[in-house]
Amino acid sequence: MISIIFPYGKNLPDIINSLDDKYEIFVAGSQNKKINHPNVRFVKESNLAESLLKCVRKSKGDYIAVFNDRVSNVKKCIKEMIERVENGADIVTGKRDEYSVVARIFVNLLLPKSRMVEDPLSDVFLIKKSVIENANLHPIGSKILLEIIAKGNYNRIEEIPVKMRREENFNESYSKYSHHLLKIAWKEGEILRFVKFGMVGLCSILLNETILWFLIEKNVYLILASIMSIELSILFAFLFNEIWTFRDRGIKKFKSFLKRMGKFNIASIAGLFINLFILLFLAKIFGIHPLKANIVGISGAFIWNFFAHNLWTWYE
Repeated sequence: MISIIFPYGKNLPDIINSLDDKYEIFVAGSQNKKINHPNVRFVKESNLAESLLKCVRKSKGDYIAVFNDRVSNVKKCIKEMIERVENGADIVTGKRDEYSVVARIFVNLLLPKSRMVEDPLSDVFLIKKSVIENANLHPIGSKILLEIIAKGNYNRIEEIPVKMRREENFNESYSKYSHHLLKIAWKEGEILRFVKFGMVGLCSILLNETILWFLIEKNVYLILASIMSIELSILFAFLFNEIWTFRDRGIKKFKSFLKRMGKFNIASIAGLFINLFILLFLAKIFGIHPLKANIVGISGAFIWNFFAHNLWTWYE
């Protein structure tokens, strides 16, 4: 059996009434007399998230699908998703034709597992019920897929394009989910990863200064001493991030290791240029003391480096 869950929407009567009797249908919301499907049940709790969760718990199907009333062709989507699951997928998500790229980047940064799909904030998907049997879900609004991706038990996730009915003045904002995302990121260890990255960065700065001082004391030419200290501190930072900060990421092969090392160097050197640009810009244009301007430059470079290494160097 397949259980299909819909959040309440104005277009639901036409969609649900057209579905086959073989489906178990849930509506997360108040009863609608225009819906006359023989297997429909209405579930209304204090908020949408609780209503959806209760629908999931009451579902009897081996497969559970969640759709909304903006999906243009629900029957076609269900058929394609079932085919994907029967061919080995545990989760099949619907990639909407319009979504917030900024929100996706933010989610990708906080939840690495979300990078397996292009639209992790979609509210259209189908899963095997076994995926969430032992998952403690606490979603916000209709974005239950995020929780499933973060906490579910699965091996394979696939994505299909889903055509949505367009809404006037489309403006998808996820600001209200930010706090919830941070909570998930904390539980998944991503906030701790940020702290580790900062600690490694601080140690690499101290190493850089120590090597530079030592080489200058040995009368090494300043530019050469600077290049050597920078590169050695970059290699130090890469190795410690590889074995500590991002130890759960990346293919454990020598070729992949060298590829990540090259990416780390490129991104880190770009960070140095960002630091230098901010330093000169604030000091020359606004007359800020170079030491104070450099602190701002280091902060800007640190943010760049974390984004670049998280979303590029160790993207896997």
